Amino acid sequence: MANTIHLGEKYREALLEGFREKSYTESSFSHALDQTFSGVRTVHVMSLKTEPLQDYNRNVSVGSGSRYGETTEVGDFVQTFTMTQDKALSLSVDKGNNAEQFNVKKAGAIMAAERDEHIVPYLDRYRLEKWAKEAGIHKSLSAEPTKSSIVAEIIELHNEMMDAGVPASGCTLFIPRKYVPALKLSSEWTALDSLGGKSLPTGSIGEVDGLAVKPIPTSRFPSGAYFMILHKDAVIAPMKINDFKGHTDPPGLSGDLLEFRMMFDAFVLGPKCNGVAVACAASSVAAAPTIALSSGNATLASTTIGAVMLYTTDGSDPRYSKDAKTYTAAFPAASGTRIRAVATKDGMFSSDLTEKTA
Repeated sequence: MANTIHLGEKYREALLEGFREKSYTESSFSHALDQTFSGVRTVHVMSLKTEPLQDYNRNVSVGSGSRYGETTEVGDFVQTFTMTQDKALSLSVDKGNNAEQFNVKKAGAIMAAERDEHIVPYLDRYRLEKWAKEAGIHKSLSAEPTKSSIVAEIIELHNEMMDAGVPASGCTLFIPRKYVPALKLSSEWTALDSLGGKSLPTGSIGEVDGLAVKPIPTSRFPSGAYFMILHKDAVIAPMKINDFKGHTDPPGLSGDLLEFRMMFDAFVLGPKCNGVAVACAASSVAAAPTIALSSGNATLASTTIGAVMLYTTDGSDPRYSKDAKTYTAAFPAASGTRIRAVATKDGMFSSDLTEKTA
């Protein structure tokens, strides 16, 4: 008769602890919304809709209007997150190959090997690619970074983030190991003062412009991306380990069967999207759309052939808004309408945001 051992509670913490130690991304993002996904795959996160300042008009007579300008109802932007990744493992050990009965030590050894060789690399690769695709800033570089250019390019990208309101602290520089030699051999790096006893985040090799530098295996880094700067509060990566159990002598097998299932995903938070910035090959970034206004209508265009353009007229960011529309033809744009648009194409990073007020 088969004997099922439910390992979820006992092994879940051990597996997660090992994952935290092995993963390059686990310690670099916010876990604030992790519990929101408990028991569900989809959540809707609301952010306040803000409005630009208006001129105070003293010439408006009392009773005929407001000197403070047009009153706008406070609204919300909704960003929907749905976990799409549902992965599993089914592993067997025949008694003819291994006389040891299924037990704690054996389960731990099997899952540790799977975690280190398959689970963690896949999760890191998926997270980095998803965050890079949904980043608020994509900076095109005309050539790969070199030891003479890489530090200046990092500082310029970081400065663009701070210019967009991202806090200077709390950011990490992710760089594929392919470009670590260029960074370490740059004159700026070699001229840095010794870090001495300064405490650095786990996995960091130093600092550039106040950024902790974290090398990533090149195989886990997104194609077309040279490096990425990430603020810890700009992204989430909910993960649920739903099922982890072992069976001794199940039907059809003389031996042990280990089953594992995991649901997870990764997202960029729309209101904080500029906290994710990626330096990319110019050929991998879609060209930002242009917005033309004529006779109360708006038209969009992008020089990237085959690009799909998304737009909104409610002030929300079309990259993250559930109300974004796909552009097909000219659309009405009354005076005062705030149009925001972005160009996307499969296999490319999305363009940065373009906006115009009719």
